[in-house]
Order: sequence, then C-alpha cells, then structure tokens
Amino acid sequence: MQKPFDVFVLEAPDALAVHWGWALALGVAIGVLGILAIIRATAATKIAVGFLGILLITSAAAILLFSVSVAGLWSDFFVHVLWGVLVGVVGVILLTRPMLSAEALTLMIAFYFLISGFSTIGYAFSAHLDGLWVYLLQGGVDLLLGLLLLTGWPFTGDWAIGTFVGIDLLFKSWSIIALALGLRAISEGPLF
Repeated sequence: MQKPFDVFVLEAPDALAVHWGWALALGVAIGVLGILAIIRATAATKIAVGFLGILLITSAAAILLFSVSVAGLWSDFFVHVLWGVLVGVVGVILLTRPMLSAEALTLMIAFYFLISGFSTIGYAFSAHLDGLWVYLLQGGVDLLLGLLLLTGWPFTGDWAIGTFVGIDLLFKSWSIIALALGLRAISEGPLF
C-alpha cells in the first residue's frame, strides 16, 4: 500500500534534478570561498570570530528578552539576566578584540584535539574493536593537530580558525558538487 507522502518522495529528485546547475554553482562558490579563506587565513579568522561575536550578542539580546517573560519568578529572572549579560560581554569581547579572542579559542581547540586524540586512542585499545587502525589514525591525527596548534601558540591563533573554516568550506563544496552531478545524472537519465 502506498503511503500519502511516497508520491512526494518519488517526485522530489526529479524536481531538484532540473535545478542541478544552481547546486553546482553553489558548490563552486563555496569552494572559492574556502580557497580564499585558506589563502587569507588571518582575515578569515577575524571574520569567523567577529561572526561568532555577533551571534553571541544576538543570543544575549534574546536571553534578556526571555528574562522579561519569567519576571514573576525573581530567582529565574536574575539568573537569566546574569546569563544574558555574560553572553553579551563575551560577544562584545569577540567582536572588539578578534585576534586576542582567536588566540584564546585556538588554545581551547588545541586542548580539545589533544583530549580527543588521547580519548580515541584509549577507546580503541580498551574496546578491542575491528578496524582498530581507523580509531588509531583518527586519534593520531587529533593529537598531531593539537600539538601543532599548541607548540605554535599564540601565533597559531592568527591563522588556525580561518584555515579550519576554509578546509571545512572545501569539503562542503565537494559534497555539494557531488550532489549536483548526481542530480544532473537524474535529470539527463541513464548514461548508458
């Protein structure tokens, strides 16, 4: 028996496939932004940290507005106001001092990679799983990244975040381009 939404699921790829060119253009544009972020890593770091600051300031405003809705409960009101103020202060610091903030964030990222690497390697040995080498490789890469960031700190703060954003954009670009090419194959029918 066919379910009511099966028709939409079957028709969706064809409707998307017609517009595969837009997906390809988006993938290429994101790839260009990724390459630019890697080339201009310091500028990308400033932009990423500034954007995070804007998000935190916006969140602080939302938290403060929410605190008004719980004004009848004084203890909740003050907790939310304090939380909103703290989030706002961190956002302002990120926005006004992006490079100093980037250094602090890079230090936290370095410790994250180190802890993640040690945890992954420890888990691999304790769990006795098949494919142990995958976990060891992942843990080793995390340790290497953490040590790279930590040994060069604070100078790694200038480029690390921008470079990571650029690499992430490149991977997203490749996946969107692969999707676009898959949609193209759907729209043109089988190749053979």
